[in-house]
Amino acid sequence: MRHIVKPLLRHRMMPLLVVLQVALACAIACNALFLLQQKLVPIVSPDGVGHPDRLLVAWNIAPRGQPWPTSRLGQVASELRAIPGVTSTSVAGSWPMETVAQMNGSVMGEGEHAARADAAVYIGNHMVDTLGLKLVAGRDFSAAEEGVAYTGIGIDASGPAIITRALANRLFPGGDALGHVVRIGDQADAGRRTVVGVVEHLMRNKFGQDDRENIDYSMLFPGIPSNWPMPVFAVRARSAAEVDGVLGAVKAAIKRDLGPDMIQGIDPAYETYGRLRDRALAQSRAAVWLLSGVSLVVLVVTLVGIMGLTGYWVQQRTRQIGVRRALGARRRNILREVQLENLLVVGSGVLLGLASAYAVNLWLMRHYELARLPWQYLPLGAALMLLLGQLAVLSPALRASRVPPVVATRSV
Repeated sequence: MRHIVKPLLRHRMMPLLVVLQVALACAIACNALFLLQQKLVPIVSPDGVGHPDRLLVAWNIAPRGQPWPTSRLGQVASELRAIPGVTSTSVAGSWPMETVAQMNGSVMGEGEHAARADAAVYIGNHMVDTLGLKLVAGRDFSAAEEGVAYTGIGIDASGPAIITRALANRLFPGGDALGHVVRIGDQADAGRRTVVGVVEHLMRNKFGQDDRENIDYSMLFPGIPSNWPMPVFAVRARSAAEVDGVLGAVKAAIKRDLGPDMIQGIDPAYETYGRLRDRALAQSRAAVWLLSGVSLVVLVVTLVGIMGLTGYWVQQRTRQIGVRRALGARRRNILREVQLENLLVVGSGVLLGLASAYAVNLWLMRHYELARLPWQYLPLGAALMLLLGQLAVLSPALRASRVPPVVATRSV
């Protein structure tokens, strides 16, 4: 390695520029890949809702004065269910992807191997059918269970619950969740829910900084919260062709039954679940495009920079390479030495970049409350930069290996 290291120490400026460029690119790449993966989680994760374009959601139905009585909400739901083309109707306190009203709580299982998790809670009736969820274990709520009217929001009340498979595996890693009890909160009088069913997927409607584990932690409680000011009506149409007609009938029914007692100036909102989900994920998609663009620009600039600096370095040593060729060095020897030289320089920049990546992550944690950078992203970023360095040096290395021995005699 001596004849590789000595020229680098003799002419420090070029290797130093490459080291600094690689260090900066490595620090940016590690954190950008981590942030990109975070933003991709809710976009690529299944939400569990079947035929989202057939599901109509009505929200922002604000009463003037006292909250809507439960009996009145049930009457409106019955009228919506009677609309031609409607297969299921639900009245809920909160709804997936509808963020005006959110219910989240710390839940834990009861048992020897039980664990704790932060989960989204949805309270309403006929939610499994209306959302089109797939039951993988247990049963749906009974008519008696869904007829309960809770005081307040009903999170702390006892009763049955349906949870997602991911949450079941988290809370009860030792076995089946059916029949087990989930406690809502740490208080002694906290509500206790018995798991009667498990659905395959149901995405939460509150996205955090890092949702890699808890994006699918959701629970369903039956019934309708009483004294709830912002209910959600959801209607499932029989087919996509009937969606527009059902939507018009839903608007007319809500305006007729609840319109006179709504707050003037606040109009109800109507949307299909598919469009509601697209709007909820719009910020994540924009962040993905931004982070992808930044990462691509950084990597391309680094690639071009290494190619340019290495090409200049090879050009400056053309005569020395010719001398080595004249002394018996083969093309593959020159090629290997240029690549080893690049590996040494880029590796030094990677080591500096990994330390910088961790420092940048600590700064982001302090000022933007981002999650800690997992250590797995450090070797991933290092491998990416080393591969990029070898690709960047390939063209200058091939050009160096083609230098003929006669070059050494031109200045004699």
